[in-house]
Amino acid sequence: MLTAVAAVLLLLPAAAAPWTAWLPATAAALVLALTTLRPPPVLAPVAAALLSLAVDVGYLGDHGLTLLWMPVEFAALLVLVVRSVRRLTDRRAWAVGTLTATAALVLPLRFTLRQPRPADASVAGLLLAAVPVAAGLGAALYLRGQDDRRARAVRDARHQQRLTVARDLHDYVAHELTGILLEVQAAQVSGYDADENARLLTRLEAAGQRALASMDHTLDTLRAPEAAGPRRHTLTELPALLDHFPDRPTLQRPAELPPLPPAVEDAAYRVALEALTNIRRHAPAADRITVALAHHPGTGLTVTVTDTGPAHPRARPGGGTGLAALRARIADLGGELTAGPHGTGWQVAATLPTGG
Repeated sequence: MLTAVAAVLLLLPAAAAPWTAWLPATAAALVLALTTLRPPPVLAPVAAALLSLAVDVGYLGDHGLTLLWMPVEFAALLVLVVRSVRRLTDRRAWAVGTLTATAALVLPLRFTLRQPRPADASVAGLLLAAVPVAAGLGAALYLRGQDDRRARAVRDARHQQRLTVARDLHDYVAHELTGILLEVQAAQVSGYDADENARLLTRLEAAGQRALASMDHTLDTLRAPEAAGPRRHTLTELPALLDHFPDRPTLQRPAELPPLPPAVEDAAYRVALEALTNIRRHAPAADRITVALAHHPGTGLTVTVTDTGPAHPRARPGGGTGLAALRARIADLGGELTAGPHGTGWQVAATLPTGG
C-alpha cells in the first residue's frame, strides 16, 4: 500500500513540468510498482528493465528533469536485480539478472549523454552506478548461496531421517517379522500338540509386540525427529536377543569387558542382530549358532557370528542390503566387517576400534 502511494506521489511533480516529464515519471512509478505487485517472478524484472531501457532511448525532453526520478528508479532496479539473482533458477537468474543490472548501469546515461562533455560525464556515471550494482549482485549471490545451503541441509536431514527409518525397519521390524514367518512355516509342517501350540502363540505374541514397539519408535522419529534420539543398544541386551530364537544360540564372551563407547556397543549389537536375522532367512536348518565377543587392546572389539549351515533349500530370497549398510556404518567408526563361507556354514565378523 505504501509503495502504491509512493508511486502515485512520484507522478505529482510531472503535473507542474512540461509534458515530456511524464515519461521518466511514469517509468519510475511503474518500475517501483513492479517491485511490490509481485507478478510472475520473471515478468517483473524483465518488464522493468525493458521499460527503463526504452525510456533511456526514447526520452527527448529536458535532461535535468530526469534527476528527479532517477534515484527511485535506480533503487527499484537494484531491488529487482537482487530478487532475480537470488530467487530464479540458474539459467534465468543469469539472463534476467544481467538484463536488469544492465538497465541499472546505463540509467545515468539518460542524463550524462546530454551534458556538454558527454564522454567524461558518462564514464563517471557508469562508475558511480557500478558500485551499488556490484554490491547488489554480491549480496544476491551471497543470499543465494545461503538459501542453497539451507535447502541442502534440509535435504540432507530428510535423507538421514529416511535412512534412520529404513535402518529401524530393517533391523527390528524385519527381524521380528522374519521370526514370525518362520515360526508359522514350522507350525504348518510339524504336528504341534496343544502345549506346543500354546508356546508358539506366546512367542508369536511377544514377537508381534516387539515389532509394534519398533514401529512406534519409527513413527516417533517421523513425527518429531528432533525429540526421538537414535536407538542405542548395549551388549548387556545380547542375551535377551538370543532368547528370541527357538534354539538359543551360544554366547561366548569374556568375563569382563572394558567400558566401550556407546556407538561401538550399538554397532556390535546390530552386527549380531543382522547376522542372526540372515541365518533365520537363509539357513534355518543350522543346528549350531555361535555369537562370540572378544576384546584385544590395540585392535578393539570383535564380534563373530558363525553358523554350521547348510543353507535351507527353501531359504527366503531377497534382501542383500542389510550387510552393505552395516558395513558402511562400521567403516564410519573406523572398523571393518567381513562375511563369507565358513566350513559348512557362514560367518559374519566385525572389528570395531575402541580406542584402548
